[in-house]
Amino acid sequence: MCNLPGLARVSPDGSTVVVSNRSDSTVSLIDTTRLAVRSTIAVCMNPEDIAILPDSTKAFVSCSGPGQVASIDLKRDKLLALLDVGKAPVSLALKPDGGELVTCNFGADSVSIIETTPNEVLSSLLIGAQPVRAVVSLDNSRLYVSNFGANSVAVYDIDIGKVVAVLPVGTHPDALALSQSQNYLLVLNSGSGDVAVIQKRKPKKLEPSEYALLIMIPVGMQPNQIVVKAFLLTKPAVDGR
Repeated sequence: MCNLPGLARVSPDGSTVVVSNRSDSTVSLIDTTRLAVRSTIAVCMNPEDIAILPDSTKAFVSCSGPGQVASIDLKRDKLLALLDVGKAPVSLALKPDGGELVTCNFGADSVSIIETTPNEVLSSLLIGAQPVRAVVSLDNSRLYVSNFGANSVAVYDIDIGKVVAVLPVGTHPDALALSQSQNYLLVLNSGSGDVAVIQKRKPKKLEPSEYALLIMIPVGMQPNQIVVKAFLLTKPAVDGR
């Protein structure tokens, strides 16, 4: 049974739905074949966001109360570890290769990087005022973090280990999304009710910055999520058929 469920994620293999239960500090695992809860696991206080490894072997759950992330074995349905990160981790961002996990520590103005295989916190670094969401580029080279309290997005170069740009956007930036080409970052500003479109480009003499704000698109009051539509490419018809 799920008690005041906050979020649900489906494992990549489609076999399990992971649900964070805010009221009793547990996580429920739902078997998608039987459509029934197969396990309920005690984790840490105020479980919120969930990230699942690409091979569906582990789930990670952020707990904003104690400043921890729970690691859960999805094959044996058991808690593996409680990892101390920063104050009030509100969201998680998994690198596409699944090797590292980033937590946005809203109350500590920092992000923490977790190595997923050994369940170890590698480092924590100050990133900006009240980081709330993050996204990693497909090539695992750049981490983008929306700083809710600073009205900006920080760009962290994973390879060299430092912030390489701070991009002013709208009021209270929240959700982030990258275009399929990875050349455009979409930033949802919950306070100003718009979307900032940022272009990533090769620096030139007259345009030395790698990033440029292209446009602000009004959307509505207090938006809280953004997705990019996936387009299915088909082979051109032969002889017009």
